[in-house]
Amino acid sequence: MATKTFKHGLAWAAGLAICHMASANTTKPEFVELQTNLGTVAIRLDYTRAPVSANNFMDYVQKNFYRNTLLHRIVQEPIAIVQGGGFNLADGKIKPTDPPIVLESNNGLSNVAGTIAMARTEIPNSATSQFYINVEDNRGLDYRSPAVPGYAVFGTVIAGLDVATRIMNLASFNSLPYTGAASLVFIEAAYASSAYGGGRSRTRILRRGSGTVTSTPAGIACGSRCNFSQRAGTPLRLTATPSAGHVFSGWRGDCAGVNPTLSLDTAQGNHNCTALFSRLGN
Repeated sequence: MATKTFKHGLAWAAGLAICHMASANTTKPEFVELQTNLGTVAIRLDYTRAPVSANNFMDYVQKNFYRNTLLHRIVQEPIAIVQGGGFNLADGKIKPTDPPIVLESNNGLSNVAGTIAMARTEIPNSATSQFYINVEDNRGLDYRSPAVPGYAVFGTVIAGLDVATRIMNLASFNSLPYTGAASLVFIEAAYASSAYGGGRSRTRILRRGSGTVTSTPAGIACGSRCNFSQRAGTPLRLTATPSAGHVFSGWRGDCAGVNPTLSLDTAQGNHNCTALFSRLGN
């Protein structure tokens, strides 16, 4: 199987020799939740076997680089991947990135289903912000030799592989030039944390437009965003209330529907949701 190149429209500066050498730092958060408009993909980073790639990815997460970036590329055959992390939702243009990192594909990690890896050009040491999720086993992307270096896996999907599978089965939007944001899948927010699960359920709400979100039991009172942690399995009801002159237009992310009140099954883990409000008459 020929090695594939998983960058789409990446602005590569020829001759750029500076590589971002992130140091292994296990004090950084270990977990990342990518909230897409179709649901969340939760990832556990492997700082031990992929320190450069994991630290690089976390650096982008912690500076909110991935917020409102497209999951811009789907490949279904002969491999199955969903790729993102480089293009703006607003205009479809590539975002400026940090310098590229060295390739660490020869780390013993394989491109099996449910792993995340760095996308790059045909140049081995060219990965920056873009990544891809292996929806199926893609061992042909693994390191074979210096001549066939493969792609660097740096983490595992611990929840939400079904979301990535659903995205992969949508109509492809690989082609640029960009024709508009409608119906595209994008990362709305990326959350880093040092713990995931452990009997706790975390609910995060983003607000788009003018309104508030409250909860029963009390605890959430959202401005533009909020974060609420409770024992997993404890009932939680959310209510979205529009401001005067506005209407509630629906939920997205891990919440779905147009009913302003919904109940979450916190036994199913974390929930990252967005409440949408619009002005009357729009």
